[in-house]
Amino acid sequence: MAVIAGCRPGPDVTVAGSYFPSWMVAFAIGVLGTIVSWQLMSRIGIDPYLAPRALVYAGLVILITIVVWLGVFHG
Repeated sequence: MAVIAGCRPGPDVTVAGSYFPSWMVAFAIGVLGTIVSWQLMSRIGIDPYLAPRALVYAGLVILITIVVWLGVFHG
């Protein structure tokens, strides 16, 4: 059984009757989480001190996406 364990279908999430891969849902949550954290950092006043903002927020999208995908959908 260990040989065919990798042949199982990927985890899908049903959204409005359509099936989406779980990584797409995790990516959408990552983008939304980054937008919320950007607004929070702007209100606190931390945003101007972030050096290359594009890299910081892109990294934050990746971090949130991976954490959600592994934590919720068990990647």
